[in-house]
Amino acid sequence: MHEASIVEALIEAVRKEVRNYPAGKVQTVRVRVGALRQVAPEIMRLCFEAATRDTDLAGARLELEEVPARARCRRCEHEFPVTENWFECPRCTSGEARSLSGQELDLTGIELLESAT
Repeated sequence: MHEASIVEALIEAVRKEVRNYPAGKVQTVRVRVGALRQVAPEIMRLCFEAATRDTDLAGARLELEEVPARARCRRCEHEFPVTENWFECPRCTSGEARSLSGQELDLTGIELLESAT
């Protein structure tokens, strides 16, 4: 279950980003996850909830945007969807494809609620 280690790194990144906003409470954490990362969204959300329980991030919501995997054939330049790490071009059957998307794991946004103190 590599989702737990991903969540640990994510929490560290969030804390680093919000340390300059001590009056803010993290409401939402947004992450783009490529399909080839083989992350189970529900497991990642459960890991996030468990890891943030009883912390300064408790109650924050994790929003995941899945990025589909796509590749481009180096031989014929055809762009195609990738399924199950299979990079064979459906047009010319070449195995010489370049990944265009699907490997992402990016923290894309943090929504804060300003404290009224």
